[in-house]
Amino acid sequence: MNLIFLPSISESKLVSHYQRAFKNAIELYIVSAYLTNWDIEEPLGNQCKSFRFIVGKDFGITRKQACLNVIGWLNSKRRGQFLVAEDIDGFHPKAIFWKEADGFCYALVGSSNLSQAAFSTNYEANGFSKIDSDAFAQVKYWLKGIESRCVVLSEAWLEQYCEASQPKLKPSRLSKSKADRVFDLTLPLPDDTKRVAEILKDRRRQMRSFEKTKNKLEVLFRDAASSAKWDAVDNDEFYRELNSLWYMGVNGCRFQGAGWERQGKGSDFREFSRSLVRVLDSTEFERDDVVAEEIDRLGEEKVSTRKALFSEMLCQFFPSEYHVLDKPVKDWLESTGFTPPSKASEGIKYIDSARKLRVALLRATQYPAKNLAELDVLIWLARNTA
Repeated sequence: MNLIFLPSISESKLVSHYQRAFKNAIELYIVSAYLTNWDIEEPLGNQCKSFRFIVGKDFGITRKQACLNVIGWLNSKRRGQFLVAEDIDGFHPKAIFWKEADGFCYALVGSSNLSQAAFSTNYEANGFSKIDSDAFAQVKYWLKGIESRCVVLSEAWLEQYCEASQPKLKPSRLSKSKADRVFDLTLPLPDDTKRVAEILKDRRRQMRSFEKTKNKLEVLFRDAASSAKWDAVDNDEFYRELNSLWYMGVNGCRFQGAGWERQGKGSDFREFSRSLVRVLDSTEFERDDVVAEEIDRLGEEKVSTRKALFSEMLCQFFPSEYHVLDKPVKDWLESTGFTPPSKASEGIKYIDSARKLRVALLRATQYPAKNLAELDVLIWLARNTA
């Protein structure tokens, strides 16, 4: 099976499959839950001996003009093969099936309705595959059952059809409007613009310092993670080396203030390092899952640094994806009322808050912080100046 993802990267591929079907099919069957746009110019070839085009009418989403365009596209002999699922509530397929003259059969099935957005701006996933003759026979059997509850979609039917009113805003704008949102988190912005600029400048300096020492830190973590032998002496040596690379001060890269030294010194740094290395080695797709799993694993192992140090290393290595799990961020998120899922584990709660912050920051296009590492200090400033 070939996968076709939208927007953008597969738009031409999706259209090309329709073009191929119109040109080569000897049997062609199209089913679409909604029809909101039809600007196809390629004619349906004369080689096509069997054809059905069935659309849904639920909620009045199908557009009259799109249907009229299809009627105009079809020649007079085919207009009786354009059907609407009149007696079906919940008609929701999005697929095209066809057979070519060489006997090979194909299916294009997925999320794309026949709409302009489905072929361009919507996020869609479709699968294209050759299917065998038995599967094609099943398609025809299934369609026969649908046909029995359909009527011809004619101009007369359209005159009686109640089309839902279209939104005043264009769909692309409507999807971004606050009225269409469930989750709408307003990020804090302190009034003191001079202080905001200063604190962001300092955070960016820290991040540049981390870039200089990042490779040495990663070697430290990987060496500890792969160590077969580990005792208190190794743990203490790791602690000293860590603090020589990750520290506060003018040239330091450490985000957190004083206090970690007392709480974190007795942690199991080999287990900590194993978790961090697993995150570093994960793919972008699986990373959130790995982070949650490792936070929970470190909790089961009673590794105290799973919160302060682990979240800071995540934030330092992946500043656009993860935040420091500090009290200002935690308190601020709780104050917004956007609570995590019920019965969520520690790791899931962290990923839940990270996702919320990512989305909020993505929407706040004019916000001074450009990643979660920078957002951390603005939340801290807002909590301390409120």
